[in-house]
Amino acid sequence: MIQLNDVSYTYPQSKEPAVKNISLTIRENEFIAIMGRNGSGKSTLARLLNGLILPDIGEVIVDGLSSLKPENLLEIRKRVGLLFPDPDSQLVSNLVEEEIAFGLENLGLSPVEIRKRVDAALKMVSMEDYEKYPPYLLSGGQKQKICIASFLAMQPTYLILDEPFSMLDPGGRNDLLSLLLTMQPKLNIALLMITHNLEDALQADQIVIMDKGEIINIAHPREILKMGTKITALGIEPLELNSFIEQLESATGISIAPDTIEIESLVETICHLS
Repeated sequence: MIQLNDVSYTYPQSKEPAVKNISLTIRENEFIAIMGRNGSGKSTLARLLNGLILPDIGEVIVDGLSSLKPENLLEIRKRVGLLFPDPDSQLVSNLVEEEIAFGLENLGLSPVEIRKRVDAALKMVSMEDYEKYPPYLLSGGQKQKICIASFLAMQPTYLILDEPFSMLDPGGRNDLLSLLLTMQPKLNIALLMITHNLEDALQADQIVIMDKGEIINIAHPREILKMGTKITALGIEPLELNSFIEQLESATGISIAPDTIEIESLVETICHLS
């Protein structure tokens, strides 16, 4: 479990805190989506969670380990993987298999164990046929898969993905999201995904909405959907379906239940109106 207790952080060159008074609990095996406009503090929160930056006020505790104690940071970063939006910024090796092995070698694992974990991680992301490829020859989606495999080889308890689909086309985005949703329950890891896309967050257990460095709402995706297009004010694009429902209500004067979010349910509702 990760606990944030009244956490605030201000960057050295800034007068205002990037995050302030954040209290949040993240449990093992949860899928949490973190949403909000640019500059709302989402990426700062991600860096606080794995100890890349340390809180000015409050405390981040990962499985009982406080990030304020320097001796805990290595273990915290082993448990909490952080994937950045641009995979090229995280790729450091000349071959895919070397990329996966890099972090494992730093852990001092035996060559036999490293080989075992490399093979297993590549298989998890369906990239086992690319182990001898230079990473620069891969597509954006494939590079993201390799970065994810690098973290999976470290056997983390928590995996944070900061806008993982921002550089992918719709096909690559759908493939990677499907992979993550399939992988998460099998590996019993917690997923924390930062995204602007509400559709990406619909499978989450909870959606955390941030604004101006603070958490302003934590709710199940269905509750967020009930807000309709009002979430635009928070920097979140509503589903096209929400916009359609509101236009339909305006045109017909008939109210449609806010939990009618699936296409099939909506079609059935419209049929009953005719």
